[in-house]
Amino acid sequence: MSDEEDYKKLHPILSSVTQTYVDLYTNKPNEKNREQLIKLEKLLHEKLDELKKARGEENS
Repeated sequence: MSDEEDYKKLHPILSSVTQTYVDLYTNKPNEKNREQLIKLEKLLHEKLDELKKARGEENS
């Protein structure tokens, strides 16, 4: 067995926490993209609501 496999068997919780931190730092750029997409989605919904209101006022 490799040292890494031994370590995982001896310290499963610590190994899992370490992997979580590695995953978080690895995916951090994706998190920034996700936050930007959420902001753009909010802006899109606001603009769509404005359009719906404007069309509703025009059709009345």
